[in-house]
Formats: sequence, C-alpha cells, structure tokens
Amino acid sequence: MMDQLNEAEEELKRKKDEADSDMMMAAMASDNAKQAEDNARKAKSTVKTVLKIILDLMDQLGNLDKVDLSKLNRIDESLKRAKDKMAGSELDKKLADLNDVASTQKEMIDDYERQIREIRSDIANLNDIKNTLPEGCFNSAALEQP
Repeated sequence: MMDQLNEAEEELKRKKDEADSDMMMAAMASDNAKQAEDNARKAKSTVKTVLKIILDLMDQLGNLDKVDLSKLNRIDESLKRAKDKMAGSELDKKLADLNDVASTQKEMIDDYERQIREIRSDIANLNDIKNTLPEGCFNSAALEQP
C-alpha cells in the first residue's frame, strides 16, 4: 500500500510539473497571440493609410484635363525647330571662339599689369637712387656734342 501511495505521489508530482509546463506554454502562446494581434492592427492601419493615398491619387488622376494631342504635337514641332535653329547657328563654336578671345585678352591684361608693376618698381628704384645722391655729385656737361 505504501508503494501505491509513493507511486501516486510521484504521479501527482509529474502531473503537477506537466501542468506547470503547460501553463508556461499557454502563457507564451497567449503572449504570442497578443503580439500577433498588435501586428495585425498595425498592418491594418498601414493598409488603410496606403489605400487612402492610392484612392486620393486615383481621384486626382481622374480629374486631369484631357491632353490635346494636336497642341502637344505643335509644341513638339516648335521645340524641334528651335533646336534646329540653335544647331544651325553654331552657337557652341561661337561661344568657344569668344571664350578663346576672352582668355587671350585676360593674358594680355595680366601681362600689361605685370609690366606696369615692373615699371613702377623701376621708377621707385630710380627715385631712391636720385634721393640718395648728394647735391652736385654728377657731371652736368653735355655728353653729346653737336
């Protein structure tokens, strides 16, 4: 009888452990179900938002004015003529030529400015020399004879 009692207690303990394990699994399943429900709500909200945007876009597309193809073709032809005129006028070549001339002129101006700086420096040097010479320290006789 004692053996039966021990066996019953062990069986009861096993059943209690199984019940505890089942309770833990049920709690995890419940948490997962709640998380799945939250995810489903978020997805539903996102789908509603996207659907509203799509419906608004479709409404806007439905309200577009009809395109006048003949007017569009006239505009296209006008654009082609303007492009042809520009290509025929050789604007790119003329612009390149003008840029070359401008570059040459800039080089000349830079050279003139350099020469002016050199001349001013020479004048300053000559003035320094003149100012450092004492009075009467030069021969005033004419160097060239007529």
